[in-house]
Amino acid sequence: MNKLFDLRFVIGTFFLIVGLLLLLYGFFSSESDQSVNRWCGSIFSIFGFVMLLLSYQKKADESTPD
Repeated sequence: MNKLFDLRFVIGTFFLIVGLLLLLYGFFSSESDQSVNRWCGSIFSIFGFVMLLLSYQKKADESTPD
């Protein structure tokens, strides 16, 4: 439950989910704007993944004794 209080985890999860939805829509859509969805989806997914990595990195840094 403490992960939900970490803003990086919540933001990372949101952007990763939205990015993956945009990527899926970009690949399976037959419309002409599918390249925009692919680009935005990949950027959102990368940003979400980085935020999740930062969230886990902070947790690992906190667990080490001083």
